[in-house]
Amino acid sequence: EAVVYYRELATVRAEAFAPDLAMSLNNLANRLSDVGRCEEALAAAEEAIGLRRILAEANPDAFIPSLAISLNNLSAFLSELGRSEAALSAALEAVELHRTVVVAHPDAFTSNLAMSLNNLANRLASVRKYEAALVTAQEAVFYYRALAATRPDAFVPDLALSLSVLGDCLEANK
Repeated sequence: EAVVYYRELATVRAEAFAPDLAMSLNNLANRLSDVGRCEEALAAAEEAIGLRRILAEANPDAFIPSLAISLNNLSAFLSELGRSEAALSAALEAVELHRTVVVAHPDAFTSNLAMSLNNLANRLASVRKYEAALVTAQEAVFYYRALAATRPDAFVPDLALSLSVLGDCLEANK
């Protein structure tokens, strides 16, 4: 319902409501995925990314982070549908975008970069690029260790997940 309303509002005042429409589409994609409607989730995610690409082109500082998040979601949906190469491509782009924003705002976006690196490690492993997956997982663990050292309540769970991904990559590299 939110997508319907924001779509109507965006037709009248795109500059004001396109970001909200993109956010709602991203949220819809996540909810559709949660209930197993993967093809519909993929379509909503792709629409959100299309909008966020336009927004990021006009205002990179404001919209590249949300574009990167949407690309991570897209990567997961593509992976669920067995489209491993496309999932890898989306994950690579998400990491590249997160790297650019971390340079300017490390305190705000390092956790997003670490999350994207975990996702990328999984995607690399799914296409049997185990060495690259291992290096990527190690980088994610590095960032999560630093984050957990300063804010353990917020980042120890993420560190644990990252260590699990690293363990999987180590096992695959035997």
